[in-house]
Amino acid sequence: DSTRKNLELTQNLRDGTTAYTLFETLCHTKTAMGTRLLRHWLNYPLRHIQEIQTRLQKTASLYRNENLLVQTRQLLATILDIYRLAGRVSMKRAHGKDLLALKQSLHACLQLYTVSQTNNAFFMQLPDELYAELTALHTLLDNSIAEDCPTVLTEGGLIKSGWSEKLDNLRSIQTNAHQLLENSLQEERKKPGIHNLKIKYNRLMGYCLEVSKVNLNAVPEHFIRRRSLINAERFTTDQLSDLEVQINNAGENSIACERELFDEVHAQVYEKISMLQHLAQEIAELDVLQAFAYAARLYAWVEPQFSSEQMLCIEEGRHPVVEKHLPSGEFIPNSLTLSSNQQTDIPAFALITGPNMAGKSTFLRQIALILILAQIGSFVPAEKTVCTPVDRIFCRVGAMDNLARGESTFLVEMTETAYILRNATSESLIIMDEVGRGTSTGDGLAIAQ
Repeated sequence: DSTRKNLELTQNLRDGTTAYTLFETLCHTKTAMGTRLLRHWLNYPLRHIQEIQTRLQKTASLYRNENLLVQTRQLLATILDIYRLAGRVSMKRAHGKDLLALKQSLHACLQLYTVSQTNNAFFMQLPDELYAELTALHTLLDNSIAEDCPTVLTEGGLIKSGWSEKLDNLRSIQTNAHQLLENSLQEERKKPGIHNLKIKYNRLMGYCLEVSKVNLNAVPEHFIRRRSLINAERFTTDQLSDLEVQINNAGENSIACERELFDEVHAQVYEKISMLQHLAQEIAELDVLQAFAYAARLYAWVEPQFSSEQMLCIEEGRHPVVEKHLPSGEFIPNSLTLSSNQQTDIPAFALITGPNMAGKSTFLRQIALILILAQIGSFVPAEKTVCTPVDRIFCRVGAMDNLARGESTFLVEMTETAYILRNATSESLIIMDEVGRGTSTGDGLAIAQ
């Protein structure tokens, strides 16, 4: 944790934000999933050459194919957080907008699959079965969920027309109530009896057929008297009563039907949670790798080379964060060659001296940052880098005390130095800045020795 903090991988020492950190320099991701994975990779670099080179090959393939990189970035920008959406589905808290977001993301994934197949790329290499599941799930959401659906399940408008015949009939009753009543009236007029019937509506009695006093003798037997007026009588029929019930209940029944249909769609999505999680992992990894490739193009970084000879050779290396915030060409690069292989004449230890503000601390940190970049599968800011993966990086820099615990600056320095000496191996990288600054000159030199 001390090394991560002092190297300012994901948080700076000034205000704890991501500004002026390695994370900010690399964060050209397009999805929330990729951003989280980038943070994880920075905190936990790889250690085995084969794993690192596999990741580097993927980064390099995107770096060399600019058209593929541009297409990939454009499609990734339309993908929402599939992990979070799948989580809402698994907790049965997803609403219509969540499923639409999932549909949009699945559509972009299908396009990425096509782009990958066209360019023979490494990503989205889905088995036929998984691709069929992905297509079927996208089709389900595309055909069922309305584009302008609300987030509340009781408002209606969740399900597309044409998905359910029952729902379409209920909606038709809602929207065409006047026409249905008119059709019922025309049917009654066709029957022997009264031909000048009228339909009236009353809030208390509902819909009624009105017959003038003159035509009362012609009222059919199936008419049921409801109310007497001065100049007319009002009747109803079994058919009109049934139609009235359908019209009055259509809205409520429509919402209940939509809820039932939505639950069915939700259940089918729930069955594909494992597929969605696999897809999210694939997209997150692709997003981080394209961010590496984009950063390499943007900052003119080079692909590192790996050797098993226990060496670290950096030619014209640059501090990735400092260089990003300086005008172009202002940063002066530095080189370094170290090796823990005793069969060579290359030293395993370097002592760096110089006046204040000469850049010693920047140089120390840039070595560690370049090695971290190389071991997460990214290109590095240098003319050439040949290195052996380290098992750990130890960083003893900065003058900080912890007065609340009764620890002086000197005690903190000695505690961290002792921890490094106990845990470092021949495959570790150690950077120490001004060891013994918290004590007198003579004691400091003795401690450094």
